[in-house]
Amino acid sequence: MAMRRHLPTQTLLVCGALAVVHVLLHLATMPLLMFLAPVSPPLYALAAGIHALMPFLARRLTRVSGSASLTAAIAGVIIAGTNSLGIIVLIPLLLTGLTIDLLMWRADHADRSRKAIELRYYLSAVVLGPVLFAVSLSVFSPEHLTPLLLGTTLLTRVLGELIAAALSGVLARALWRAGVGKAMLR
Repeated sequence: MAMRRHLPTQTLLVCGALAVVHVLLHLATMPLLMFLAPVSPPLYALAAGIHALMPFLARRLTRVSGSASLTAAIAGVIIAGTNSLGIIVLIPLLLTGLTIDLLMWRADHADRSRKAIELRYYLSAVVLGPVLFAVSLSVFSPEHLTPLLLGTTLLTRVLGELIAAALSGVLARALWRAGVGKAMLR
């Protein structure tokens, strides 16, 4: 079997479109996230799961390795141009896409049952939560570095990613029923 060296055009278009939706979600939730970050890190962590929604959805719709990373990268480049943090916003976004793609890659090459693949999405979310929590530790203020607040923030980060994974499944099935992605979902 020949190895593909490029992504199909259809996959690139889906990733680009979902990246634009990701940017719109970012712009819509940015005021809330900016308010929650210093006031309540656990609520911020829960709400920040919105940034995993489109990478999860891209991977579900395309079923192509690298589509979550590509979607996150495109969104990250656009967001970096509109964000005061600049390219540093690429770090959590790329980590999101890479984590999803790496854990879903295993599903591509081993477990092929629908249930096993669905469990992989949830496993990706459970792994993604601590990864993004670790990145966020660098911006925690000293008064937020208490065991209770850190533990709660970690748990809500995982919960936010699980919600994104679940919501991406609902959206993928709805899009499929509407005729979007039928060729990709076989």
